Amino acid sequence: MKLVSRIAAFALTAVVGTSALHAENNAAQQEDAQQEAAAKKDYSTTNAVATGKDVKAPVVPVAATTTPTFTCLVSENYDSRYMFRGVDVLAGTGLLSTTFAPTWHITANDAISVPLWYATAVKSNKNASQYRELDVPINYLHTFDSGFSLGAGYTLYNYFNLPGGKRPSGTGIQNEVNVTGGYTKKVGDVTLNSSLTYYYELGTANQYTYGSINPGSSFLTPSLGASIPLNFMKKDGSVTFNPNTQYNFSFVYNTGQNNGATDYVSGANNWQFQLPVTWQVTKVWSVTGYWAYSYQGLGLTGVNSQTASSLGWAGCSIGASF
Repeated sequence: MKLVSRIAAFALTAVVGTSALHAENNAAQQEDAQQEAAAKKDYSTTNAVATGKDVKAPVVPVAATTTPTFTCLVSENYDSRYMFRGVDVLAGTGLLSTTFAPTWHITANDAISVPLWYATAVKSNKNASQYRELDVPINYLHTFDSGFSLGAGYTLYNYFNLPGGKRPSGTGIQNEVNVTGGYTKKVGDVTLNSSLTYYYELGTANQYTYGSINPGSSFLTPSLGASIPLNFMKKDGSVTFNPNTQYNFSFVYNTGQNNGATDYVSGANNWQFQLPVTWQVTKVWSVTGYWAYSYQGLGLTGVNSQTASSLGWAGCSIGASF
C-alpha cells in the first residue's frame, strides 16, 4: 500500500505505481527505468521519493540513451501518515519503510523492476498494533523514443498484525495487477510528465482465505507532474522540485460512510498533491523531503478509523542508486 514513498511512485521514474506516500504512496507510487544520471546530469530521475507508495504516485521515466544492464535503488523512508489511495490507513501513527528496487534493463527501451517495499508502524495504538507490511511487485515498462511509455505489473501485498483483521494475527494478502501509460516531455530545463494507471484486484490466490481487498474492484490514477531544477540553490541542477498531482477514482475499491453506514464507493475518490524537493548529493546518494495534501468527501475509512476530509502530511527519504 504505498506512496512513500510510492511519493515514491518512484516505481516508474526511478526504477521502472506507491510510501509512504504508498504513503501514494503508494503514491506513489510514484511518481519512479532508472537512468544514467551521472552521464546525463538528470538528477530528477534518481531520487527515492519523487512522486507518491502515493508511498506510490506513478511518474513516467525519461528515456535514457545509455543505461547499465542492471541498476538498483535502495532507500530508507519516513512518512508522518500512511496515506494510500486517499485513505489514512493507520490513523495516529507514521510509517517507516525500506525500498529495495533492482531493475534489469533488457534493452535501452525495456526494463523489468522488482521494487520490494517493507514498512512498519512507528508506534502501536488501536489502529496500528505492531503493523508490518511487505509488498512484492514486478513491473515491466517500455519507453518509446517519442516520450510515450507503456507498462504492466503485478503486486503481492502481505499484511501482518493488521488491526481488526479477521485472519489469525491479522495476517492478510492482496493480489493486484496494473497497466500504465505515460508521456514525458522536456521543455528547457523542466521535465513534464503525465500518466494514467489502472489497478485491478484479483482476489485471493487459490481461494486463500486471507484476502484483504474486494475482489474485482479497481482503482484509476491519472497523474500530472514536473521536475524543475532549483538552479538558484545549486547551479549544477542537483536540487530539483518535483510536484505531482492526482485525481483518483475508486470502483468499489475503498469503503466510505453513507448516512451512518459503511459501504463500497465508486466514482471520484480523492484529489491530492505532493511537493517533494530532492538533492542529489553525489552520483549515488540523494535526500528528499516532501509535504503532501489530500481532499475527499466520501468519508473514506481506514483501519478502525475514518479518514478526515482534508489533511496534510510530510515525509523524508535517503536513497542510494547503483
